Amino acid sequence: MMTIRRWSFLLPVMLLLSGCSLLPASPPVTFYRLPPPVPVASPAEKGDLTLRITRPEASGLLAGNRILVVPQGNQIGAYQGVRWVSPVPVLWRDQLIEAFQQDGRLRHVGSDGDNLPADMELGGVLRAFQSEYRQGRPVVVMRFDARLLDSKRRTLLASRRFEASVIAQDAEVSAVVAAFGVAHERLARELLDWLLVTGRR
Repeated sequence: MMTIRRWSFLLPVMLLLSGCSLLPASPPVTFYRLPPPVPVASPAEKGDLTLRITRPEASGLLAGNRILVVPQGNQIGAYQGVRWVSPVPVLWRDQLIEAFQQDGRLRHVGSDGDNLPADMELGGVLRAFQSEYRQGRPVVVMRFDARLLDSKRRTLLASRRFEASVIAQDAEVSAVVAAFGVAHERLARELLDWLLVTGRR
């Protein structure tokens, strides 16, 4: 009887020490970043405006790092086994900073994390950052309600909604991520043109 009791006590301890687990192994997760913006010809000289870009407001799943998909109707889900490298609002902000810096028409572009002085501040609400199936094909959709502020006076200079949609080459996640990059690049270009005109006024 003592031998049976001793083994019933020692068996769980031995399993723990040997690293054995009765739980199934978690499937591996692949992390994606947005493709870098395509280089453009730099202007002859930089402008004199400085800009701070803040993380956009986002709610629900848009605030996380899942790659979202709308398979049909009002259903929303996420691609399995993949994630963005950062939460979507951070990914959005950092990609805009890179695109604007590469364009070269602003004297300086910073983020809400560096606390450097700036003439203008770009913020807003991210309404959509997802893949939507339309007629059986994935279409990347981005929708951003932009707000441009005077950084010193903290007054609203202008606001506008920007949208971009790009059809992915196929349903593979890598093709969808590539479409995200193209959509963001198009939206960033429109956004920069708008804020430069508004800032000069």
